Amino acid sequence: MDDLDGRLSALIAEVRQHPANSRKWRSAMHKLLWEIQQLPGLKKSAHQNYPEALNRTFEWVSREIAKFEPRPPSVSKSLVNWINGTLRRRIQDLYSPDKNAPISLDAPIAVDAGETTRLEQLPDFTLSGLEGMIESAQKETIQRIGLQLELYIEQDPEGKLKNSYPGSKPECNCQFLSKRRVLKDPPDKFKDLEKELNVKYTTLHSHWKRNCEPLLQKKALTLGYKQESQP
Repeated sequence: MDDLDGRLSALIAEVRQHPANSRKWRSAMHKLLWEIQQLPGLKKSAHQNYPEALNRTFEWVSREIAKFEPRPPSVSKSLVNWINGTLRRRIQDLYSPDKNAPISLDAPIAVDAGETTRLEQLPDFTLSGLEGMIESAQKETIQRIGLQLELYIEQDPEGKLKNSYPGSKPECNCQFLSKRRVLKDPPDKFKDLEKELNVKYTTLHSHWKRNCEPLLQKKALTLGYKQESQP
């Protein structure tokens, strides 16, 4: 087994070891997704919404990774083939907008007994049941955004986090602080970082609030997070 297969196997095992959506699970998962993005053979597309297809595929991977079974000749190749099966369909969806068009629930449709609507054919959900479905979907969306945000912190692809730091203190950049404040379990306190970095508490706290948090919030919004409107 080569180094890549060894890393992938170890990360998959680590993900399976922890409860889904726990901090340790998320830490292992975003490392695994980072490795997956570097794999040769991962299906690509020139479509402008390819990142959306990739994100939806990663969401699927995070749910289904326990079902993955490596096959010869290698873990990496079988993982790519397994992922490409879903990624290919997500890319096809990008070129078939009609498949994703909203369906009218009150539009008449023909049935054997005459005419009805899709709304009338829906199961008789209670209000609490519908609220539960909505709440479940919202939690799944928030978990997906959280996972993607953690992956963004780890990679910092545009260098925005690493290049944001107070004065002449590059070691206090937003990527470093985000790893210690967001990714670490439990998160480091500013008073501990003050001693470690030899930087004033007020400097660290102010930089985090004025620069780092807004950068992360902006990224979360681009990933689909919706802030609650103020009354």
